[in-house]
Amino acid sequence: MNEGQLLKAISFPKATQIMKTLPYNQMENKLTSAQKKIISEHIVSRGIRILATIQTSNTNIDVFESETERYDSIVFLAVNVKDLKKSAQIYKVFMSIMPNPLVILFYDGMRTKWIFATHEKKKDGFLASKALYEVREVVTLQKVEEQLSFENLHKANLKTLYESWLEQLLQIELQARYNIYTPVSLAINLLEKLVVMDAQIDNYIGQAKKETQLNKRIKLQQAANKVKLAKQAIIEKEQDNGK
Repeated sequence: MNEGQLLKAISFPKATQIMKTLPYNQMENKLTSAQKKIISEHIVSRGIRILATIQTSNTNIDVFESETERYDSIVFLAVNVKDLKKSAQIYKVFMSIMPNPLVILFYDGMRTKWIFATHEKKKDGFLASKALYEVREVVTLQKVEEQLSFENLHKANLKTLYESWLEQLLQIELQARYNIYTPVSLAINLLEKLVVMDAQIDNYIGQAKKETQLNKRIKLQQAANKVKLAKQAIIEKEQDNGK
């Protein structure tokens, strides 16, 4: 992965850019035995890179802090993994030992996956992840370089920056998967609604294939078709709204 090209293409301020390997020995004493096993088995040697750190001192973007959240610095990492399926598990390990909100771009030889998270503050000063948001492999680096721009992120504070960064990537995925150009918001996440419907369809179809009784198989197929029609109606409506 060409880190410099990525940061340049998405207009990351020079002052935020770091592009250095994070040595494993700086993390090791913070990890449990189980977490060390995850890192050693699923991350390529010297595959943890700090791409950028975004904070008030290098962007003039205000800190955000409430009783439950803290955005005083956002750390942008790139992690070279052996299997993208382990990305969420690895993200949670990093989140448990770092006191800042994280954006992690996971990549293997061919594909990428972005992960963001909502969080809550813990008493020890660290953050606990609540919900994870995965931007799936269909969002290629080429699409990101063409469509994501730091200049277009909302910069009222570091929280709005973090959330709008995620929303822009989700919008790219919505466009790539469903040809919908409607803006995505975390409050009304159309992409996630459609992804859930796809999972429901796959589940019904999978059950139908295994079902030996004809009447039950027909009911499962009908259930899948019902969700398919509902999904298609949503897609067509949103595509019309985007014209």
